[in-house]
Amino acid sequence: MAVERITANVTRPAVLAAIAEYDEIGQKAFLTKYGYKPARTYRLWHEGKAYDSKAITGAAFGYLPGNPEPLRYNEFSGGQIYVVPVLEKLGFSFDVPEGFEEKTKNPLWTREQVILALDLYVKHNGRDPGPNHPDVLEVSALLRQMATEAGLTTYRNPPGVVMKMMNFRSVDPVFTSKGGKGLDGASKLDKAIWAEFYGKPLELAIAAEAIREGTFANMDEETLDDVQSYQAKEGKVSYRYHRTLERDRKVVALRKGAALKQHGKLECEGCGFDFATTYGSRGHGFIEAHHTNPVHAMQEGDVTTADDLALLCSNCHRMVHKVKPWMTLDALRAIVRKSPEH
Repeated sequence: MAVERITANVTRPAVLAAIAEYDEIGQKAFLTKYGYKPARTYRLWHEGKAYDSKAITGAAFGYLPGNPEPLRYNEFSGGQIYVVPVLEKLGFSFDVPEGFEEKTKNPLWTREQVILALDLYVKHNGRDPGPNHPDVLEVSALLRQMATEAGLTTYRNPPGVVMKMMNFRSVDPVFTSKGGKGLDGASKLDKAIWAEFYGKPLELAIAAEAIREGTFANMDEETLDDVQSYQAKEGKVSYRYHRTLERDRKVVALRKGAALKQHGKLECEGCGFDFATTYGSRGHGFIEAHHTNPVHAMQEGDVTTADDLALLCSNCHRMVHKVKPWMTLDALRAIVRKSPEH
């Protein structure tokens, strides 16, 4: 019976065999043979050497009894979901050996990193979501990308992200008023960012979105696969598709920021629905952006500005796109006004 083609079926002897082949033919030949790219974030360490973890896992599958075909690059996502837990369970490590600590010591947190951590803290209402929560894994991936862009070889792992979140408890009056103290590691920057955004969840959500989108734009395909697996939700269109068809998503953040400054809230331009009013903190900063200049009608070189976007709730956005040609905003508003509920 053929073994199911999942990373969980890889065994320690198979991984060791793949490592041995990697050592014998070298990284470049190994990656070329199996069709993988170098790991930029998750490096497997074995006997003082670093290995490309996703490539090792895929190749190891081919060393299982019966010699099945190795797992191809596009058959599974790498990283924290399908590689790290599998290899750690088999006794392998992703911890940098002691002799390399000086090179990989975490630098101080930056403003952008702290904003992402605070946004996560607010979204979870000050609760500890745990290091394996998809939101924590996503932020960890974003911080790794930032480290890579800065030329650093280290990153904020999921437990580190949770620890930073919990630092905000020490300055959160909702938490301290009940006698809690939280972790005592809140830095001057943590306190400054808290003071800047305290009581302004929408501004915080939009600032965090702008940072996310700027970071997403520079991600390699493997890291994007990781983030997509963290964020996977039914009906969610892949970011890669949006990146190709919807240009620079930072423009969306600018459009939201302008609407917030003008109206003090983000409401649908078709029906007036406000996600934050209905869904509370879960809805802060959320609303969909509709391109009034249809993506399919744009030509190479066309640029989207904030004025090209309309902010719509999910229902209105669906109705606009339901039939071609797309409905104009004026036509949408006319239909809404005739609705008995309005």
